[in-house]
Amino acid sequence: MKNIYYDTCSLLLTADTLFDNPEEQVIISSVSLRELEDIKNSDKKDADVKYAARHLTRILDKNKGKFITDIYYDLSELIKKYNLPDNNDSRILISAYNYPDEIYFCSNDLCLKSLATIFFDDEHIVSVAEESTDDYTGFKEITYSSDEELAQIYADLFDKEISEKFGCLINEYLFIKNPQGEIIDKYKRTENGFEQFQYYKTESYMFGKITPKDAYQCAALESFNNNQITMIQGRAGSGKSYLSLGFLFEQLEKRKIDKIIVFCNTIAAQGAAKLGYYPGDKNDKLLDSQIGNMLSSKLGDRIEVERLITDRKLMLLPMSDLRGFDTTGLNAGIYITEAQNLSVELMRLALQRIGEDSICIIDGDTKHQVDSILYSGANNGMRKMSEVFRGCDYYGEIELQKIYRSKIAEQAELM
Repeated sequence: MKNIYYDTCSLLLTADTLFDNPEEQVIISSVSLRELEDIKNSDKKDADVKYAARHLTRILDKNKGKFITDIYYDLSELIKKYNLPDNNDSRILISAYNYPDEIYFCSNDLCLKSLATIFFDDEHIVSVAEESTDDYTGFKEITYSSDEELAQIYADLFDKEISEKFGCLINEYLFIKNPQGEIIDKYKRTENGFEQFQYYKTESYMFGKITPKDAYQCAALESFNNNQITMIQGRAGSGKSYLSLGFLFEQLEKRKIDKIIVFCNTIAAQGAAKLGYYPGDKNDKLLDSQIGNMLSSKLGDRIEVERLITDRKLMLLPMSDLRGFDTTGLNAGIYITEAQNLSVELMRLALQRIGEDSICIIDGDTKHQVDSILYSGANNGMRKMSEVFRGCDYYGEIELQKIYRSKIAEQAELM
């Protein structure tokens, strides 16, 4: 059994997976437990951090007996001896050092980890994994260097036994590139082997004609058209919402769906000031938030968005109102936008609302646009959903690769 001694920050980051490993004994300082209470009741802490503290407290309460509480005692002399700042971090660190058994000290605070080197060797200082190492993009690429190699790729591709070597899951895309790095052919893995897919385009009154700008956007439209549910990722300006909404409005205008329902979790961008109270009813509040701004910019103006809501063709549904909702019988297109800001619990709740007669598109960017500690690492709903759904015959996923919004937007990625 490996003893892991967590500081407060690492506890907040790993709350949902804290007790997943039966080979690890969780040890928590009584200092951290007091800190959690202080965070929950503080007027100075961010609302997201206060929620995270409440969430962690509930998890600890459910798992009584699965962790050890290390009782804090007066360590002021040791704090002075090692010339440490007189604060809770120092008390947690020295309490860990005085723990009677061998422990691994877990912290994601760079300063605290640096101080920990006074007491522990590098092997006994660990961190919570904040970012997923999963590199699944929904596609694989093969680059050939000669005509002979290209011929062999095609021969292997259409041999069902040998084609397994490409390692593609069901509904995963395979792009063949020439020596110059240009995509010359595109395939999708199906239950019957690899199949070439067409260059899809979509057209609607609201959005006009949308022609994909590259093979990745083409794959996104192919997945929208052939899968009940698609996750589309990509950086700001890569075309996620433009493709998604363009397709959904085409389906609406062709009467293949009866309405578009937007599930949204409107939170402020990371580091941005929260503006506080917005006047009006639910729709007014949502239209004054980022989801309203996005829809207004894509559809022309706010008046058009309000008209669609009045005509019951568009419905905005905040995550706070999802419980008990069911799309069965609505023949709807569900759009979950900015989904990088959903926890595993919220994503599960959203997906459980979707009936057999509805389609769903989830867009977001887990690599660059997660705006809260609540949705980072193992608790990110998009990441967990990808792990669970990839390979299902009704699910597709694609990560867009290029920014098309403007040269400014593309250059800004380097900041």
